[in-house]
Amino acid sequence: MGKKYKHLYSNIYSFENLYLASRKSRQGKRRKLEVIKFEHLLEEHLFNIQAQLKDETYQFGNYRKFIVTEPKERLIASAPYRDRVVHHALCNLIEPILDKAMIFDSYACRINKGSHRAIIKTQSFIKKYKYCLKFDIKKYFFTIDHEILIKDIQKKITDDKIIVLINKILNTYTSKKEFYFPMNGDTLFDCLRPRGLPIGNLTSQLFANFYLTSLDRFIKNNLKIKAYIRYMDDGVLFSNCKAELQKIKNQISVFCEKKRLKLHQNKTQIFPVKNGLKYLGFHIYPNYCRILRPNLIRFKHKFKLRCKQYETGEIAWNNLLLSLNAWLGYVGVGRYKNIINLILSNIKFQHPDNRRGEYGFII
Repeated sequence: MGKKYKHLYSNIYSFENLYLASRKSRQGKRRKLEVIKFEHLLEEHLFNIQAQLKDETYQFGNYRKFIVTEPKERLIASAPYRDRVVHHALCNLIEPILDKAMIFDSYACRINKGSHRAIIKTQSFIKKYKYCLKFDIKKYFFTIDHEILIKDIQKKITDDKIIVLINKILNTYTSKKEFYFPMNGDTLFDCLRPRGLPIGNLTSQLFANFYLTSLDRFIKNNLKIKAYIRYMDDGVLFSNCKAELQKIKNQISVFCEKKRLKLHQNKTQIFPVKNGLKYLGFHIYPNYCRILRPNLIRFKHKFKLRCKQYETGEIAWNNLLLSLNAWLGYVGVGRYKNIINLILSNIKFQHPDNRRGEYGFII
């Protein structure tokens, strides 16, 4: 079961923690009006948040919802800025605790992990095994069950005040009722169970990553699978026996139903790895990997748009560089330098004052 943590709540509303949370919240957003207003009266806002958290009277506001279409259509829920400060303050405290419960080979949204390390580990498994089981959870963020999530968190954190605060965050959002599980004894009324996490919250990333830790433990400890990697709800397992992976697939499906989740049938497949594996935006082979072409096209279109936003003064130079550096960090500059420079050489932009001539990029 491991160590349980209690008497932590007062650490959340300490001024030092709230100030750190505000610094993290404003990263890349300093030019936004809500951030400027908050920063103008920073101490006043932080003391106000502190008092409300201390009295347990803090109430979360309504989300601003919008649709993004890249890489696929998704509904994004953006919390009010002061709520995001509270999310950071909570995560500052509970993230290290929940992170300790996760397996080593869970790579999403964790310090010293990330997609590059996941790809390197995947490549090492491709060299050793013949077959791969790749699974994906259907509408994962929107089907996470609130009650099960809270019970999982309580196995590590027993501070009732923190649980109440987490419940307040969860209660701000409920997704459409789409799934119920007759094999678990569910009736149609179980469709009314609160579920779903809003895409856009910092807490959603942490809770979603932690929610599948029990599945990770089941695969590693009960099924005795050594070659297993998970990146959020995308998992890959390796074996030299195709029949074994088919059996494991069925066992994972049953376990997921107990967590009130469903495997995505079209994206859950067993196949030989001799022709590589498409995972995390790359086609991974035993000795090299290639970025998928749709990702290159998506970057080209998105960065052209960011350059236009810079020209019109909508974003600052630092924001433009952040967009570029984030993508370069994702793909890894070295192996794709030529093709990245080819894309960037065709993207020209001007400084907003229109006096500095036309610029381009090269790395």
